Amino acid sequence: PEPEIDVPGTGAVFVPLKYRYRDQELELVSTTAVFGTPLDITVAELAIESFFPANSATADVLRSVQPSRRGGK
Repeated sequence: PEPEIDVPGTGAVFVPLKYRYRDQELELVSTTAVFGTPLDITVAELAIESFFPANSATADVLRSVQPSRRGGK
């Protein structure tokens, strides 16, 4: 059977990216930054896409699986 899909309503700013991780559903939003101008060939194609947790439950899961970088570790 096909899963139910939540379609964002009008006025929605973000479309969440949903992943199933173990028994939880993670929601992320993304932003893309494009650098340079068509005349600057060194950065003309440079784009960085970043993903951020869309809710606190997703942020908690991501923190629990990511090793801490505090204290130089």
